[in-house]
Amino acid sequence: MQKPERSILMLFKEIHEGMETAFNELFLAYYDRLVAFSVQYVKQQECAEEITSELFVKLWLRRNALYDILNPEVYLYVAVKNASLNYLRGDKKNNRALFDGIEKADILPFGDYHSPELETKELTRKLDEAIAALPEQRRMIFRLIKEDGLKCREVARILNISVRTVENQMYKAVKNLADAISPYLGYHPQKKISKKQAFSNLPLLFFL
Repeated sequence: MQKPERSILMLFKEIHEGMETAFNELFLAYYDRLVAFSVQYVKQQECAEEITSELFVKLWLRRNALYDILNPEVYLYVAVKNASLNYLRGDKKNNRALFDGIEKADILPFGDYHSPELETKELTRKLDEAIAALPEQRRMIFRLIKEDGLKCREVARILNISVRTVENQMYKAVKNLADAISPYLGYHPQKKISKKQAFSNLPLLFFL
């Protein structure tokens, strides 16, 4: 997944100043992941693409208001979430991306679950199937943290739940995945690892 060359805060500042190159960089870095996030709500790729495209259009049109946004990444996800929920309610008129006053978080993101030890087609397929089978909220939390690299507090703000709920659901997600792939591995990746260890060092769950 493509990452922006500069920080998203810098990109928002430059977009606020009217720099199209910054807008293009932000679009390339976040469009696909925001579409994927929207799909988890609206269940339709085309609708999710429309919602995300409208968000970026409004982002540019309202660029004068971007300077005061403290956490642009959470801003984008919350905007897509709200627009997706409004779409489901049939309320397209209120699909607006205005979510200010979000504080930064300093919790470290987790690493990518596709490590070298998992780079076999069969195991990767089994892991992807296990992720798809997770309960909706658990799957969403796992993907936001593991695939999009968001922090626990950011995910909590995006989904409007507590940080503790995010942590618990993330731990349960990892346990579910470990249970799912243990028959293929021939051992249980979570065995003898405490919940605290599991959450603080998630990659080890699959490779120990």
